[in-house]
Amino acid sequence: MKGRLLIIVLAAIAASCAPPPSYEPFVMREKAQYGDTYPFTLDLSDTTASYSLDFYTRLERPSFGEFPSDSLVLDLRLFSPSDSIITDTTFIRIGRPVDMSYYSKDFVSEYLDRFVPSEGGTWRLNAKVVNDSPCVRGLGIILKRH
Repeated sequence: MKGRLLIIVLAAIAASCAPPPSYEPFVMREKAQYGDTYPFTLDLSDTTASYSLDFYTRLERPSFGEFPSDSLVLDLRLFSPSDSIITDTTFIRIGRPVDMSYYSKDFVSEYLDRFVPSEGGTWRLNAKVVNDSPCVRGLGIILKRH
């Protein structure tokens, strides 16, 4: 009986030491660099795993105001641990919110699915909202390890 209890306790400890399967930071507009560039740090140290990366945002409008009608354009700069730079552009399509109220709408946009990093370590991501709007409350990422 004590042996089983020990195994259960050790399994619980090992499971609690595992990194979480997803990381979902959100940077408020007030914390953006230069007002439109959102910085993120990505732990991609496990090169045996694959990762997916999505973007999310919340748009808020004042009373009787309007939401933007165009998709948000994101200019991306991804810095590897060795400081090589990868640039890309993606969009957050705002046609279909995942949640909404009279004053706010939330959007999620898939970006990368099941990619394996070229080098392990801490990567940095700067996402600039090219067509920034005062309705953008902030920008977030969803990083999942598979």
